[in-house]
Amino acid sequence: MSSSNPIDLADHDLAALQEARDLLGRARQAAATLAQWTPEEAKRVAKEVAAALLPRAEFYAEWAVRESRIGKVADKIAKNQIACTLTPNAWDKVALGGVRRNDALRIVEIGRPAGVVVGLSNSTSPVATIIFKTILCLMTRNALVISPHPVALGCCTAVTNELQAAIEKAGGPAHALQILTRPTVEATGALMRDARTDVILATGGTPMVRAAYGSGNPAIGVGSGNVPIYVDASADLEAAAQTIVTAKNFDHGSPCSAPSVLMLHAGIAAQMQQALARQGAHVCTEEEVQKIQHHAFPGGKFNGKVVGSPAFEIAQAAGVQVPRDCQALVCPIANPQPGHVLLKEKLSPILGCVVVPGMDQAVDVARLMLQHSGAGHTSSIHTASAEQAVVWGAALDYYRVVVNGSTVHDSTGANTGLPYTFTIGTGYAGKSSVDCNVGPELLVNWKRVAFPLPGGWAGAMASGAALSSGVPAAAGQLSTLTPELQATVLRIVQEELEHLR
Repeated sequence: MSSSNPIDLADHDLAALQEARDLLGRARQAAATLAQWTPEEAKRVAKEVAAALLPRAEFYAEWAVRESRIGKVADKIAKNQIACTLTPNAWDKVALGGVRRNDALRIVEIGRPAGVVVGLSNSTSPVATIIFKTILCLMTRNALVISPHPVALGCCTAVTNELQAAIEKAGGPAHALQILTRPTVEATGALMRDARTDVILATGGTPMVRAAYGSGNPAIGVGSGNVPIYVDASADLEAAAQTIVTAKNFDHGSPCSAPSVLMLHAGIAAQMQQALARQGAHVCTEEEVQKIQHHAFPGGKFNGKVVGSPAFEIAQAAGVQVPRDCQALVCPIANPQPGHVLLKEKLSPILGCVVVPGMDQAVDVARLMLQHSGAGHTSSIHTASAEQAVVWGAALDYYRVVVNGSTVHDSTGANTGLPYTFTIGTGYAGKSSVDCNVGPELLVNWKRVAFPLPGGWAGAMASGAALSSGVPAAAGQLSTLTPELQATVLRIVQEELEHLR
């Protein structure tokens, strides 16, 4: 009987590879159909599909937590609802295809969808990530193939099938959205390397994101988080404590933008720790810190079982007594040094805490954190000084700096002017191709038909027209292109896309 096991494994691996090939073949056919849509039709279908999934937010949140054992049902409901409501509406006024015109530079731009997108889904936010990427691809007329994280395969497969059914009901093609039901490492790699893949949306662990960048195909990847938060002496301590604990406890600390290490100005450290305790956090003793550290990082290696687990369960497993409704475990670090495990990303309600004389020393601690992970992701400062906030942002390699707010919510655009997203690019610092909050505009390329400028480039500089080179034409300017010309251009683009299939 044991001799059959290697054969079974080989059969499974071969079946997974064949499935990957079949998915891409069908996706290319769907992409050819999607390319025929107008941008308006694409946005209409995206909204109808999102609306169809909204009533199922709770169902899939419960399933995701039950299956993956990561996070909190209430917060996953919120994520799913946000994905369904904000995603299809956030880019209403953004051109995601079609034809647009820049009169100042005498350029006509023609949008072209990517084609086939391979999307990796993570374990910490599996359903919301799939909904988000599906809506992005529908709005931009792209087909999507999902490679799910194995710990959430069941809920990911079910929501993908339900989304595809909604796509077809709204008038979309078969196979516009598909999922790899045998998500082996080899099959996912085959999806990413295949020449029929046009771009990869890589959300997940660092090894898989690195594999996406090494696939030979274009990739839009994220980086890992490890969020430092400096609480200045001028901060509103009660507001800061509430914001930090709420963010740390959201989905049991599993978001990559959750607070990781606090740096408290020495002048307010004691008061701030008391404020944290009033918000339901447990400030650990030195002995308790050692117990939690050994549980979360046995032998110095991260224990994945703590990811998205309640603070009470982590403390109980570590032998630390806390109330059942404990919101976070604050672990003071007396002597932060390179390699200290509590300076690493923890993806749980465990929160490192360092007392510092001032901002310079807080920056030093944050740079120790950057030696592990988090470059290009998110940091935060609580302060009454705008100047301090800007200095903090300038001193460190983080591309989102949240001031007096929640790193979980505000880094993704909830209460800031940052663009809404579920996918955070970490730029060159974080070994990512983009430093922005990822949106659908990255899934469209633009052809630019450039007409001669009167007086050439020198004339454009003199008139100031060149200053608008990075500004797309307003939607109203499309009317200066005749409908007949727009239709002709779009027909030619569609024929070209069909030829490329």
